[in-house]
Amino acid sequence: MNRLARYLMPFAAAAMAAAMLAGCGMKQSFQDASAEVGQFHAALDAGNWQELWSRGDPQLHKATTRDRFGKLLDAVHRKLGKVKDSKQVGWNAEAATGGTFLTLTMQTTFEKGTGTEQFVYRKGEGGTLTLVGYTIQSQDMMLN
Repeated sequence: MNRLARYLMPFAAAAMAAAMLAGCGMKQSFQDASAEVGQFHAALDAGNWQELWSRGDPQLHKATTRDRFGKLLDAVHRKLGKVKDSKQVGWNAEAATGGTFLTLTMQTTFEKGTGTEQFVYRKGEGGTLTLVGYTIQSQDMMLN
């Protein structure tokens, strides 16, 4: 058994190093996604959802129409106002045949209420992130 452990040790060390490097890359990906959320909020506050649509992932464009996307973001902006604070309360990463998808769940405080937002980004070549999906759950938005 001791001989087997010595044989496997180099492989275990290599696997741990690879996992650590992947973790660092994933950490950077989530930092990049968090920056994208900040840019999303800035565009939302400026009423510039068209910029978000034009930079969106082709999968976003297949999932909804430009008009519906605009109506959603106009409603968020009109009913909740500008973003005051947003903090990450959850995350997920999924590697699939269509790419790597990063999901950030944010608890966001707006001028007129709060909401739980979910952002889904696809990590493309060169590490670029494109918005695949956006949802918001907000009783304040429903009641305003």
